[in-house]
This record gives sequence, structure tokens and C-alpha cells, in this order.
Amino acid sequence: MMAYTEILLVDDEPHILRALKRELRRFVAYIHTAESGQQALDILSEHHIGLVISDYRMPNMDGAELLINIHQRYPDIATIMLSGQADLTGVSRAINAGALSQYVSKPWDRDVLCDTVKTILTHKHASLPNDTLTTCLSKEALNQKIQGMAVDAKTPWLLAIIDNQGTSNLNDTESVMLGNQRLQRVSEHLHELEVFEWYRIADKFIALFEYSSEGHRLLSELIEHLHAAKEEKDLSMQLMLSALRSWQELSFEAIQARKADKAPLYDALYWLPCPKDHQDDASLVSLIRDIEAKHFEAFFQPQLNIVTNEIDGFEALVRRRLASGHYQSPAEFLPLLSQYRLEDVLTTSMFEQALEAIGRLRQAGYAKTVSVNVTAKQLETGFVVDVIQHLSPHYPDEIAHLEVELVETDRIDDFSLTRQQMERLKSLGISCALDDFGTGFAGFESMCDLPFDVIKIDGRFVRNIGQSEMDEVILTSVGQSARLMNVEVVAEWVENQNQIDFLREKGCTRVQGYGIGAPLSLDNIFEFLADFKTPETPP
Repeated sequence: MMAYTEILLVDDEPHILRALKRELRRFVAYIHTAESGQQALDILSEHHIGLVISDYRMPNMDGAELLINIHQRYPDIATIMLSGQADLTGVSRAINAGALSQYVSKPWDRDVLCDTVKTILTHKHASLPNDTLTTCLSKEALNQKIQGMAVDAKTPWLLAIIDNQGTSNLNDTESVMLGNQRLQRVSEHLHELEVFEWYRIADKFIALFEYSSEGHRLLSELIEHLHAAKEEKDLSMQLMLSALRSWQELSFEAIQARKADKAPLYDALYWLPCPKDHQDDASLVSLIRDIEAKHFEAFFQPQLNIVTNEIDGFEALVRRRLASGHYQSPAEFLPLLSQYRLEDVLTTSMFEQALEAIGRLRQAGYAKTVSVNVTAKQLETGFVVDVIQHLSPHYPDEIAHLEVELVETDRIDDFSLTRQQMERLKSLGISCALDDFGTGFAGFESMCDLPFDVIKIDGRFVRNIGQSEMDEVILTSVGQSARLMNVEVVAEWVENQNQIDFLREKGCTRVQGYGIGAPLSLDNIFEFLADFKTPETPP
């Protein structure tokens, strides 16, 4: 970090100052000079100085007084006293006050002076937890953090590395002092994001975060913050990500080496690959890229009202668009999303796409409901209500056309809390459905204890219509119970007219499945509705 350090030379003899500058200009960013103690204090009040080298014999304020004054005001600044043997008694005052880092005798030996400066600055940067220029934590603090972390191989801890574009050019064409001023401006902007703890290595700023649903939110916030810095403050920065577990320690040189092989993820976001003796986590990299590029897309499966013979709405089902243009089914990518705890990111995206679909349908003259799947945990903790309330200002007329569908992947732990959340949804005009009724955790207890508007019969019962008498008995019982409780019944996996006729007889009102229509992209919904032919109702 010496290349970014500004130092101050203090001596009342100009030729001494010129000689010292010649000796030290190769090691530091900028050298300030002062010919008196008061002039030195004025410079210190305006600049971030890392080291002061002062003569002892000066009028008005000698070197000992100056260094004691500096120590009281700026205790983190390192100090060197240049003096002859005759001044040792006076120099001892600074030593006794703890204001002196090192003493170098006059006339100085060039090698001794340069080695002393390098040693003091190296020790200073290593000993301070925060760097004085930007108040960020130091490289040493970062590497101690990395070494002290028990990095779980299953937990995707990432490094966010901010590359300051333009700083090197300022250093080379103008001055390092201007480059330092830019680094200060960048650090001030980054510190506005208090959720991150920032470290600095040369002109790079670094933060650690776990890539999960919360981590994705933080990453999105950081990306937005960097865009604002470019537009509002003319600070252009590039964001690079890397897997923490592939680093033993971080240094400017190591980051620069990986930077040469950086791979674009999305927009101005890049991935720093692991060295050749490590394996890139390709699945994580592709997840980040596809989430940022919005490649997890909602497809909409139509639901037919078998009482009115009209399409009442759609269920939003997720598909992942691959680089080849083909789509991956949920069974192939949902375990990966679950492994990285990204379910909330996916659900938020599905709500956004569902509301967009409702809006476009309304503009085309279709008032249709779109259902979105959520987990018991997401509902119980208030996440679902929070997401919808966050989106409602952007979709004020669409919210009431949502249907929240509770899937059976996990059990409800607190029925009282879940009931409260469902009542909040219903107060927004949103209906609540229980998916996969009859399997897993989705049973009569849930239907009886919670205010569901809809239950969706698991497709395996529908598939066995005409083949299993027991399944037909179950369907009959479910239909009777739902009517008594004033709950609508929807059936999945419907493929033929015989199933539709049986389900209508048992009180089912809506059906979906390939017999009605396959899941459709948003653009294809309108063509489907325009071409849909109402099935004939039996006499």
C-alpha cells in the first residue's frame, strides 16, 4: 500500500527537503513538504498523511513539539525524527511521549533511511485494522477473516470485488493524490451500503457475502448502488464475483492475475475464475448468471371452468431457459435452488411475472386469475405478504387477480400464524389455494383449520379415474367435504373428457392439464385464448 501513501517532510532548510524528496519519491504516492511546524499542521488538516519525517532544529516549534502535537491529534500517523547527536536530549521528549516511531541520525545513510521508511509503512499498514485513506478494513484484516472462517463447502460464500475503473489512469496521467481522492469518493459511496463490511486492497474494495436469497437481495442492492454511482457521481466501477473457497489469501497481484480471465455473467457483472488447480463451481456460476439475466421464466397453464366452460385463469409454472434456447424442467433445477436457499428469489420472480401477465391480459380485455406456488414457511413467516405488498404499488389493479397456492413440500408449523397471514392475503382480495390435496402435508387438517378458498386435488387421483375404485371414492369424499365447507375444488393432470365429466359430477369446478392446454409462455397465452374452443357440455 506504500504506492498509495502520502508522506510529509518537515525541515526549515529547502535544500534538505529537496534531497529527501529525491531519496523517497520512488516509494510513496505523494510527498508534501513544510518549512515549519505550523505549516506542517496545516497540511495535516487537509490531507491523509501516512508518515511525517521531521527535522529537530526548527524555529518557533521544534521537531519534538511538532511530533508530540501530531501524536495527540493524529495518533495513527507514523513519525521519524531526523537529527544529529547533539539533539538527543530534546528528541527524548518525543520518545518519552510515545510520539516517535523511529529516529534516524543526520547525516542520513540513504539505504538506512529508505529501509526505515519502507519498514515503518509496512508495519503501519499491517497493524492498523482500518486504512486511514478510506476507513475500510485492511488487507490483513480481510485475510485474517478468511483464514478464521470455517467455510462450509456447501455454503456459497462469495467475494464481491469492486474494480475502480479510471483510478490507475488518474495515477499515471495526473497524480496519485488525485487517484487517492477518487478512492475516498468511492469508499464514501460504498459505505452508504451499511449492510456490507468493506475491505480495501490497493484500488480494489472487497466484501464477503453468502449467496442465498438474502445474499441475492444484497447483490441486487449493490448493483443498483453502483449504477447510481456512475450516473449521479461519475464514478465508474466494475463488479466482479469469485468463490471464497478458492482463495487462501487475497492480494492485489492475485486479483489482477484472475482478472485477466474474468468471464461475463450479466451486464457489468463478471466472474473471476479459480486457478487451474481448483474447479469452478459451474452450477453456481450459471445460477447467478441465469437469475441476473431473468432466465427463470414463468409459463402459464390454463385452467378451465367446467361449469361455465371458460378459461378462468392460469397457474404460473417455472421453467429455466438454457443458453441453447431450450427449457429445463423444475425437477432438474429446483434441487439446486434449494441447495443454495434461493427459493425466495424464485418466488419473488414468479410473483413479478404473474402480475405482469395479469396486467397484459387485462389490457387485452381478459380478466383472468393467475396462481403462484409458495411454501408453508414462506407463507407462515410473512414473506409472501411482504413480497406482494412490495409489488402492489407497481401493480395496483392486478393484485386482486392473484391466487396464492400453498404447495405440500413442507409442513405448517404454526397454524395460528399461517391463518393470520392468509387473512392478510384475503384482505387484499387474494384467494388462497391448497395444492396437491390428499398427499404429503396437504390433508384434511389443513383444509379444516385454515381459510382456504380452493383445494387442488393431487393429479394421481385424477389419473386413476376409471381405473381405481378407491381413488374415485376419495374424490367423491373430497367433493362432498369441499361443498359443505364452501371451498372450490380444482383438479390437476386432466387429460380427457371422461375425467372432466366425472369431476364435474363430483363438484369440481376447475380443471387443468394437458387435456386443456400445456403450460404457455406469456406471449403464447393470447393466441391460446383467441383459438380456444369451448368443449361441448353433455346433455
